[in-house]
Amino acid sequence: MLFVKRTDELIPTYKDGVWDYTYFSSRGEMADFLEPLFKEPGDYNFDETSLLFNEEATKFNANGEVYCLHLFRSKDFNKYWNDQKEKCRKGVIFQSGDKTWYLPGDYYMWLNFLPIFNKEIKAYGFADVRDAQYHMALYECLAELNYEHAALLKKRQIASSYYHMGKLVNAIWFEEGVVLKMGASLKDYINDMGSWSFLDEYKNFLNEKTAWYRPMNPGAVGKWQQKIEVKVNGRNKEVGNKGTLKLYSFENSPTKGVGGPTTYFFYEEAGIAPTMDKTFEFLKPAMESGDITTGMFICAGSVGDLKECKPLADMLLRPYKYGIRKTKHKWLNADGVEAETALFIPEQWSMPPYIDQYGNSKVSDALEAIRKRRVKEYEELDIDIYNLRVSQKPTNIEEALAVREESRFPQHLVKFQERKIKDKEYYLKHVIPERDVQTGIVVLKPTNKAPIDQFPIEKRKEDKTGSLVIHEDYIKGSKFGTYYASIDPVSDGKTVTSESLASIYVYKNPIEVTKQNADGTIETFLEGDKLVAFWAGRFDDVNKTNEFLLMIVEAYNAWTLCENNVNTFINYCILHNKQKYLVPKSQMIFVKDLGNKQTTFQEYGWRNVGTIFTDTLLVYLIDWLKEELDVKEDDKGNKKIIHGITRIPDIMVLQEMKAYTKGMNVDRLISLAALISFAKVQQANRGLIKRSEQTKEDLDKSKNLYKLNHSPFRNMNNNKRTTGVKKSPFKRLK
Repeated sequence: MLFVKRTDELIPTYKDGVWDYTYFSSRGEMADFLEPLFKEPGDYNFDETSLLFNEEATKFNANGEVYCLHLFRSKDFNKYWNDQKEKCRKGVIFQSGDKTWYLPGDYYMWLNFLPIFNKEIKAYGFADVRDAQYHMALYECLAELNYEHAALLKKRQIASSYYHMGKLVNAIWFEEGVVLKMGASLKDYINDMGSWSFLDEYKNFLNEKTAWYRPMNPGAVGKWQQKIEVKVNGRNKEVGNKGTLKLYSFENSPTKGVGGPTTYFFYEEAGIAPTMDKTFEFLKPAMESGDITTGMFICAGSVGDLKECKPLADMLLRPYKYGIRKTKHKWLNADGVEAETALFIPEQWSMPPYIDQYGNSKVSDALEAIRKRRVKEYEELDIDIYNLRVSQKPTNIEEALAVREESRFPQHLVKFQERKIKDKEYYLKHVIPERDVQTGIVVLKPTNKAPIDQFPIEKRKEDKTGSLVIHEDYIKGSKFGTYYASIDPVSDGKTVTSESLASIYVYKNPIEVTKQNADGTIETFLEGDKLVAFWAGRFDDVNKTNEFLLMIVEAYNAWTLCENNVNTFINYCILHNKQKYLVPKSQMIFVKDLGNKQTTFQEYGWRNVGTIFTDTLLVYLIDWLKEELDVKEDDKGNKKIIHGITRIPDIMVLQEMKAYTKGMNVDRLISLAALISFAKVQQANRGLIKRSEQTKEDLDKSKNLYKLNHSPFRNMNNNKRTTGVKKSPFKRLK
């Protein structure tokens, strides 16, 4: 549907067997009318009225491939074709009782006048009514009415290419002076070996079977103009709507040749388009006049290689950046969390045979069938093939964008831990470190400010500071070495070109605690290691970023290792005489023992070069995640292993684990992997930290020991641990 020149419309309307019109004074009024009609496949509740949606195609087949039986060019003949042209241009409203549906003109024309190769019947024929395709058409219509663009991530085999070629044909067939463009990352996606072949099919069919004869001059592959040269009073004259349609491939340049006014730009195979975002930015001025949007960008595709689909993924998840229409739905992930994204069409919509006779999706039945199929496929297929199949027929966006190859991280544990954090099973508090001006002491003050919760973070996000998240308050006066910290620094401050964040994790070492109880018994137990605090962010001033990091280190009195590829934090500590917190290079045993020769002469930090992260640090981290800490048994005797990943309370580093591929920017993973590697080697070389405790009651008694008339050590050799093992008073003497 095009509202290029018109500000009001009379839309053909069918109700109770009678055709009439519905009047809209503006496109805004029509958009308001359509908003509540936009639902979801499975909720459109098509009834027998949907048999009228493609009634002309049904008549064509019944009449022996003839649309109109009236005498050629008779009054009734002309009336029929003018009526159908109006419906193809304006769309149609159908009403049945209290139910209303609007078929955009593109969708109406596609159903009735543009046959496709139907895989289900293995022959050329007209598309059946399907609520998923109707949903797609209505989404794009609403985007256009609201001066927005459209982006679509879809399952495969939804006839998107056929539909969008029909959209372009509708425009060039009936509208004057339209400028239509179609592009793709590779020429073969859109030339006569690709989608352009559909255009030729449509052109030939319309010129042969309808009264709408439209010659193209030129009419070559990749370049159409709707016009013909005729003689008028002995002179040559060009007549026709004079709209143009051209194709562009971006194999060599993302912007080559696409300048100039644009009515529609359709980007084919958008899931395999690594430079589509640059093409969009170049096109954007050609689709605007001041603050008014005059053209429309539409992209659609299934996910190809993850590196090539980043622009589509960004348009899908952050439509507001591009002026793309957003939709509210529950298909972000398997949890059913509501989200607002561009249009996503999952596998369970219009999935044969789970479609009723009127074109409604049986969503629940389809999901159950998918679940059963995947159980079987998971058992039979290599994991890489299984993941690829899921991504091409996804039930949610997370599946579509998930890593395809077998992940280095234990994804079942990652997802389990993510669920525990979402269910708020962890104590987490948001704080901001502040330094007392008088004493210089750092305190952690509660804040309502949220931590950074985007991965990757939007480059243009204004405030990237976030808040420090603590899982456990620091122990005041803790022995140096109780806590380790790891930092992945940044080299500069404010930036709109980088997704990098400074990152810090604070780790509490395992501690062997010996506790003397009030009754004289001695109890020994181990406090397990854990992550106790974490922050990822950056300030506009790099010095503020470094001060924020330093205050966290000071609060926890943490021995801190830092990547020195970027030396801003190390230099900041040295400048402020705080280098006592830095781990010297000589202590980087986890690097030295594995044969990495650091060429830097810096005294502090480790250098992230070569394959040290992928081949060394990640090995330590993954082993730590998989470590079996405990086994619990429920009432029914079922045993449940508690793994090391339960020591991670940060949901964002889990997001990085889920998305990780080699070469990806993963600030949190770098600092965490270095931290765990350092901690494990230190523990192997230094042993456990030990701490002795006494109950308060016992401490009070100890103050009066000098008053006792008997020796406080008389039962020393009889004191026992809770395990029943005798304890020697000289255990630690050397």
